[in-house]
Amino acid sequence: MRIYQSKLLISLALLATTLFSWQARAEGSDPRQVVETTAIKMTERLISDREKVQTQEYYIEHLVDEILLPAVDHTYMARRVLAKNWKKASSDQKKQFVEAFKHKVIRTYAGAFKAFNGEKLIFSDAKFNKTGKKSSVGSKIQRIGAPPIDVTYKLYLKDDQWLTYDIVIEGVSLVKSFRDQFSQRIEKDGLAQAISQLAKEYKSETPRLKMVGHVWEPYISQHLPANGLIIDLLTEVFTRAGYQVEMEFMPWSRVAEEMSNGSADISVASWYSDTRAQELSYSDPYLTNNLIIIKRKKDALKYNNFSEFKSYMSKGGYRMGVFEEYAYGDEFNSIAPLVNLNYYKHCGQLVRDVAAKNTDIALIDQWTAETKLNSMQNIADHLEMIATPIIKRALYITASKHNKNHQQIIAAFNKTLQDMKSDGSYNALLKRHNYSI
Repeated sequence: MRIYQSKLLISLALLATTLFSWQARAEGSDPRQVVETTAIKMTERLISDREKVQTQEYYIEHLVDEILLPAVDHTYMARRVLAKNWKKASSDQKKQFVEAFKHKVIRTYAGAFKAFNGEKLIFSDAKFNKTGKKSSVGSKIQRIGAPPIDVTYKLYLKDDQWLTYDIVIEGVSLVKSFRDQFSQRIEKDGLAQAISQLAKEYKSETPRLKMVGHVWEPYISQHLPANGLIIDLLTEVFTRAGYQVEMEFMPWSRVAEEMSNGSADISVASWYSDTRAQELSYSDPYLTNNLIIIKRKKDALKYNNFSEFKSYMSKGGYRMGVFEEYAYGDEFNSIAPLVNLNYYKHCGQLVRDVAAKNTDIALIDQWTAETKLNSMQNIADHLEMIATPIIKRALYITASKHNKNHQQIIAAFNKTLQDMKSDGSYNALLKRHNYSI
């Protein structure tokens, strides 16, 4: 049994380096290609994140959850493990078991990483069943001074994606091993108690953070892919840093309240202000907002830099539309007395009012302006966007100082953000959202 367990750990470690296939579709590839090509991706993360793997207690589990789990149908595995008892379980028990089993899989693979020493894998061509919907990929783990270990990966086609549902090591099924273990628990304690015990034993240990923010298209919205560029980026950074995150959308006033009282951990988008810095910890900037002017086409306003713009405003008479509760900064504070400020909550209304001559100019983020005008072509025909930024504002996350680990959270965010910029994944994510400003 000890020999099998040792082989299991080594084999699972190799499995964990080969199953990141969530982007690999069936079209144009087969299961062997999926398994082999994705091994490189996992290996790169193991190398780049070596310090975190060695120093953060639960980072390996997080890495498995992020990379391995999308390629494993743990729900299907859980049903096969529970076998005949699946029908006996209530809906709540099934949900509880699937969630607990997922963390058992995570914990098992995480343990395998610790036993992995870079053993070499040799793959065989995939074999398919008659329908072509299931396949197996054989492999051998080559070891120095010891016989190779035979490992077979079992996959099936679900929604054009190859997912793993079992691994067979030296003829022994991983699913069957889990099933035998749990069957013994059921015989001893009964189904309900066995599920309850499993749920207590296997639960996520990865720290969880509550992120909050208000809708700010095209950066943040429930209606955008991945909830928008900012949420996609921050989720990726925090996930790589070893945290789980949950995002809640709310008005800015409530964001400020929850950050102030510690109900939330992270505010996703903030410009710096001395007042906020008294109760919040600021990260390194992760984006820069270029604030530009929208005006009516017939307006003679022209400038090449902030000084020229300020000089033009000093002539008086301009009405400038801005957003409520934004920390525009010192440059804005120097021009605010020179104009009549009109405050807005919604970008669409601000743009309409410029076109309707209810206000003269709008101070607005460039990407926001481009996106909004593209969606309001009939109004955009009457407006002009002066692309020269008059103000640049660095964009930060902030952590509530009520969280005792706020400094550690910010440090982890900063380190991972820098890593992503160095390895190219930061720019790749921005490109995915068509952000190039």
